[in-house]
Formats: sequence, C-alpha cells, structure tokens
Amino acid sequence: MQTSQRYTLTIYDLFSVAEGAIYGAEAEVAILDGGIEIDRMKFSGKCQSKGGYSRSYYGKPGLAARKVAGPGRISFHAKPATGFNSAG
Repeated sequence: MQTSQRYTLTIYDLFSVAEGAIYGAEAEVAILDGGIEIDRMKFSGKCQSKGGYSRSYYGKPGLAARKVAGPGRISFHAKPATGFNSAG
C-alpha cells in the first residue's frame, strides 16, 4: 500500500505591469521528486491578493516544487496526514 501526501501549492503576485497598467500573467511550476521533474502545473491570470491563489496537489511524500517560468513566488507545503491511503 502506497501512502499519498496532500500538498498545498500557493502562488503569489501573479501579474505583470506594462505602461503603468496591471495585467494577468502566466507562470509554470515544476513538481520535483529528488530534484527530478515529475509534473508541471501552469497558472494563468491575475492574482494580487495577500493570501495568493492555492491548489491542492496529491503525490508521494517528500516532493518539492520550483517556479520555472513567469512572475511571482510560490510556497509548497505538505498538509498533515488524514489517513488517506491509495492501493498501489
């Protein structure tokens, strides 16, 4: 039985500025397993809120994330286990 981990990926400051106007932007985030990219998530739009924009991600324990393109910054945190297991 393989345990699945829930992560929260949050992107902050997803926007661009041109000629004094604020526009939406695109960013890409790589999901890494031991430094090797195993998945990629794309974000598109405009997010200026202090709390950012969050998505859940499910995978094996020990994953990391890195922003590879676009503006903004990210955080990637494991959520406490809830007893969810997947057969594998």
